[in-house]
Amino acid sequence: MLRFAAPICAFACTVLTAIPAYSGELLQVPVRGPQTQAILIEQPASAPPWVIVLFAGDNGVIALNETGPTTMKANFLLRTAGYWTSAGDAIAIVDAPSDRSSGMNDAFRLSEAHAQDLHAIVAALRQRFPAAKIALVGTSRGTISVGNVLQREPRLADAYVLTSPVTIGMRGEAGLSGMHWDVGATPVLVVSNENDGCRVSPFSAARSLAQDNRLQFLAVSSSERGGISATECGAKSPHGFLGIEAQVLSAVSRWLEDPGTVPH
Repeated sequence: MLRFAAPICAFACTVLTAIPAYSGELLQVPVRGPQTQAILIEQPASAPPWVIVLFAGDNGVIALNETGPTTMKANFLLRTAGYWTSAGDAIAIVDAPSDRSSGMNDAFRLSEAHAQDLHAIVAALRQRFPAAKIALVGTSRGTISVGNVLQREPRLADAYVLTSPVTIGMRGEAGLSGMHWDVGATPVLVVSNENDGCRVSPFSAARSLAQDNRLQFLAVSSSERGGISATECGAKSPHGFLGIEAQVLSAVSRWLEDPGTVPH
């Protein structure tokens, strides 16, 4: 298990906390029957070694258009998406499917239907980027979508990353509580902030999730908040890795280069 504390934020942190300008391609992937799944793809000039597939939290509705997400823009993965293309990787930002435009609850995120949708997305990306590996990366409630794939089809992607995973069931929503995976040799990294104050994603439960399922675990530490109005489960808080975005993503990137090694 790795721990690092937040340094004084440098230029890279400023860039990552700004809302990125997107210039990618909006695709509508056919999924179940007449339903479609919107994804926004951005790629570097050269062939990418990885396609990083991003799953935002909350209800998953980011209302993609040609300019990018129109909601939840401050979400950890959405506000830092430019990191990956700058590093030479492609990204695919995943919206809610067309029949869930009002939002995805945990039951749907854990369903066979959602797993089928994600299978279709990965198939489309492998066709688009045949030489690239694919990583599914979720944050907060987005980790429930990633966890669904790990439960049903762990070999679908080449690597998985769960940041601030929702591990505690509450108010009728199951999250990843009680879930056990048999991932075999599939590389999976769990990332958690020891000061995460969100009731459904405590640090201790994230660590237990990793230990119980023999997953690799990255422990980070920061306490920065985006003002007194910032909520514990919001993007501008330790739950959203505010202030240490560059350090977290750099560690994840190094892990993807060698998934058998805990990042440092």
